[in-house]
Amino acid sequence: MSHERVGNRIREIRRRLGWTQAQLAERVGISRVSIVAIERGHFLPTIETSLRISRALGVSIEELFWLKEEKKEDD
Repeated sequence: MSHERVGNRIREIRRRLGWTQAQLAERVGISRVSIVAIERGHFLPTIETSLRISRALGVSIEELFWLKEEKKEDD
C-alpha cells in the first residue's frame, strides 16, 4: 500500500551523503528492507524511527517528510 499523502526525501539525502540503504539502516537501528519500504512510500515509520532517521542524516524531520497537497474532488 502506497502512502500517497506523505512524501519523503530520504533517498535523495542518503545518496547525497554517499550512504547505502544498509548503512543508513545500521545507523538508525532498523532493517535495510524497512529503509527500502520507507523510501518507496510503502511504509510510514513511527515518530521514533522518523526522528532517528532525521538525526542520522543530519537534517530536520521537516526536510525529510511532508504532507502532499490534497486535491479537491471538483479539480
